[in-house]
Amino acid sequence: MKKVLAMTFLILFGFLSLYRGAEAGEMKIAHLDLQRALNECEAGVKAKEELKKEAKKLEDELNSKQEDLKKLKDEMDKKSSLWNKETKEDKEKEFQTRSQELQKEFMRYGDDLNKKRSDREEKILKELTQVIRKYAKEKGYTFVLESSMGRVLYAPEDADITDEVIKEYNKSIKN
Repeated sequence: MKKVLAMTFLILFGFLSLYRGAEAGEMKIAHLDLQRALNECEAGVKAKEELKKEAKKLEDELNSKQEDLKKLKDEMDKKSSLWNKETKEDKEKEFQTRSQELQKEFMRYGDDLNKKRSDREEKILKELTQVIRKYAKEKGYTFVLESSMGRVLYAPEDADITDEVIKEYNKSIKN
């Protein structure tokens, strides 16, 4: 961990030194919390709401199937003493099959939701990156550092452009 951190600082220092040598002008550095921008921009909020609705719909569907399975189990518990061996075996087999199907469906729904979330986040992050680059060029920033992953150990608050980027992104998706 210390080696990675030291290497990161050496690389950053090297880039800064190279840039400073290439251009004697003033460097302007900003940082932003990309995770916060993703969560707070209009598209991010909308994506979360849509996924939440979809998850609720799938949860209700699974709960209904689980309730049906519970009814089958209750029926088996109550009536099994009246059934012959073949009927008992058929009901147990049906219960096991439906239980396994429900588990598979639960896993598939979880995977589907994760993929949709990932795809939507990836799309928004690509768009945010374009907005960040445009904003940085317009405002004359030399570097924009991402601060949500804990890589920026210190940065003054006035160098945080997260709110401005969110506003610019929201404007860009309305156009």
